[in-house]
Amino acid sequence: MTTALTLRSSGLEWDENALTERYSFLRKRKDEVRLDLLYYPYRIFYMQGSAVWRFFGERPLEMLLVADARTGKCLRISSFPRFFEEKISFEQECTDFFAPALLETEDGTRAVRACVAAPACGEEEAAELAENFARSGWGRRCNLPLGPRADIRCIKKEAFFLYKPFWIMRPKDLSDGGKLFVFDASTGLGGVSEYWNVVEYVMKMRKETNHPA
Repeated sequence: MTTALTLRSSGLEWDENALTERYSFLRKRKDEVRLDLLYYPYRIFYMQGSAVWRFFGERPLEMLLVADARTGKCLRISSFPRFFEEKISFEQECTDFFAPALLETEDGTRAVRACVAAPACGEEEAAELAENFARSGWGRRCNLPLGPRADIRCIKKEAFFLYKPFWIMRPKDLSDGGKLFVFDASTGLGGVSEYWNVVEYVMKMRKETNHPA
């Protein structure tokens, strides 16, 4: 039974060929490693608030942040990501490990091994965590040591859900698990510590399913 999903994505701008052209270490090891596609869930929040001082009046505040839709961890970002629509079809029932799939993007349809990570942090919980993050950041900015204290309020928040695609690089021989390296498929940047939430998810997935992928 085919499972078809339509995903709002930050865009798969970098495929395996583009990454291989960019990174010499990938060119040297292209026959030894594999690249599998992971769609990881995030929520974008645009927060609006105000700081109110007893004697100094009111100041409007705003913040754009991204929340990990599995852990709820929030980070401030400077601008909205671009949004794309991508379709992915699995030839078998979706499971928690990489499986053969057909990916449909603006550039056409192609075969990949892929996984779509499900959100683990609900929308209400994520919104609460995002508000706490924004209020804390605003408070540090507006309430300086020995200065007048402001009442920090969150007035409005808008939420947007999206998936971010990542290429997971590992040895083709997965008998011992192998080391991971992550490429951001939207920006072409790579790393491990920079995408530790993604690495942790793949390691957890591998352990829970007892599967080398």
